[in-house]
Amino acid sequence: MSELRYPNVILATACIPWTANLDFDVASFCTEVQSLIDRGVRYIYLFGTAGEGYAVSDRQFGEITSAFAREMSKPDLYPMVGLISLSMSTMTERLQFAYALGIRDFMFALPSWGMLQDDELSCFLHQLCDPYPDCRFVHYNLMRSKRLLSIGEYERYAGELPNLAAVKFSTGDPAIIKGLAESACPLRFFLTEQGFAEGSLQGDFGLLLSVASSRMSQAHRYHQAGLQRDAGTLKTMQQELGRMVQELIHCVGNRIDGGYDKIFCKIMNRDFPLRLLPPYQGATDQAFEQYCRFLSQQLPHWIE
Repeated sequence: MSELRYPNVILATACIPWTANLDFDVASFCTEVQSLIDRGVRYIYLFGTAGEGYAVSDRQFGEITSAFAREMSKPDLYPMVGLISLSMSTMTERLQFAYALGIRDFMFALPSWGMLQDDELSCFLHQLCDPYPDCRFVHYNLMRSKRLLSIGEYERYAGELPNLAAVKFSTGDPAIIKGLAESACPLRFFLTEQGFAEGSLQGDFGLLLSVASSRMSQAHRYHQAGLQRDAGTLKTMQQELGRMVQELIHCVGNRIDGGYDKIFCKIMNRDFPLRLLPPYQGATDQAFEQYCRFLSQQLPHWIE
């Protein structure tokens, strides 16, 4: 396998805390980012679906990205800013703003008003990535974009775009994971907890953090088990994480991603607000307490 373009790390999100008036709570946000850093996370990204990148205005984007760049300014930290919009012009303008702040890692999703056709996909990728050869781009491969890219497509575009570095690939499908593991594609594939155990036994995958962030020391242990291909530890922890996902859905109900991820933020910092930008509704305090009781009683090593 050729050398991969992004290191094998834990990739974690920083969710956005909102006040009761739906203003950006900068103090709570800075505490959250510092909490992740203090727990050994060095690669942190803004504005995925859990980070409400689909919902923020340009003003909010600028305010939040500026605070993030300040908190992540040390040389051993690697901030990543997400670009999610129906408008490519908006994505480009936001990229330029973050670039001016020193950001060099960017995560993007495909525009989703309509599914991109092959020629449109090529146009989008080249126009986004080509002007910034000193940046690393990470594609968020999710069905909300109406088109999932295949390993064959990644192999093609990795050849055309030397700064396309990695992919967030939220899958637990054994066949897809096997195809990713067997490919000579130089992109780093990040899998969430559900696919990370199987992927790590077959290939070289990074960990896209979600439910495991309720206790970061355990998340690091899970990641290390993947690096060492420790099948026993991976299987046990994957089963526990599966139970956690099921209980989380039971407690919270059917919500958009941030409705779940903000619960993990609140476990780290009990004052973290659960609310989302309208019209989406976050988890309730009662759901948070119910989930915490489950962890405390059933899996106490997974809660701080």
